[in-house]
Amino acid sequence: MANDTKKIKLPREVVTELLNKAKDTSTIAKLSPSKPQKFVDINHMIFNPSSEAEVVEEGAKKGSYDLDFTPIEGKRVKVVTTTRVSDELRWADEDNKLEIVDNILADQNAAIGRSLDYVVYHAVNPKGGSKLSGYTALTAKATSVTSGESPVEDIDKLVDALMDYDINGFALSKKYASALRKLRVPATGQRLYPEVPLNLNAGNIDGIDAAVSGTVNGRLATEQTKVLGIMGDFTLIKWGMVRDIYSEIIEYGDPDQTGVDLKAHNQIAFRTEAVYAYAILDPKGFAVLKSA
Repeated sequence: MANDTKKIKLPREVVTELLNKAKDTSTIAKLSPSKPQKFVDINHMIFNPSSEAEVVEEGAKKGSYDLDFTPIEGKRVKVVTTTRVSDELRWADEDNKLEIVDNILADQNAAIGRSLDYVVYHAVNPKGGSKLSGYTALTAKATSVTSGESPVEDIDKLVDALMDYDINGFALSKKYASALRKLRVPATGQRLYPEVPLNLNAGNIDGIDAAVSGTVNGRLATEQTKVLGIMGDFTLIKWGMVRDIYSEIIEYGDPDQTGVDLKAHNQIAFRTEAVYAYAILDPKGFAVLKSA
């Protein structure tokens, strides 16, 4: 006797609708240039120049300076993101299938980029928001500045804390970018920071490069970081890919350890992995603005 197929409905077309919610991005990737890394443990030898010219009288003894080299060891980070979908995706025609897969991979690549901020800034695992053991957050070692009543004064305090460094970047939380956008000149009503648009994605603040993201305040962290912004010399963050991002399709097993077998539940999984390395050459080259 043949199986009754009246109740089985096969999809004729699969259409992907994207929910265009604002996505967090990596501020480090924007403000600090990346450099490819080898799959080895790299030590950055830091030379802190301290010499000044000496005026000596004729026949007088000449002084000298001792060089001080400080080794900073790079840290490797392996990140992975896995997305489960129904295996009915295989029934879609090629155009729709490609659109769905492209959207999944783009979402996963963006997640890997955001993880750089979470690890470096907060030593937090973005999935779950827990603290990472064996990692030290930049925001824990940088100079801390407490926010006051005026965002303008806050920025001045950040600059004052970085007098010995060249400031070339400002990473802002969305909350703080919104506060800057609302500031107006009392006499004219003009915006004090017109470079902050309605979508808050400011490219610069007061003439220096800026980046705005929910990664700055650690939106996914289980413990509130109170971080509003991070200013400093972003060339002091050295990072790069050790192993290029690659993706694979998994058809069997339980790849994300959820206790649910893919084949048994008519699912397939897309997994994207990458390995990157980073080193913070001098945490004091950054000032962190925190809410009171």
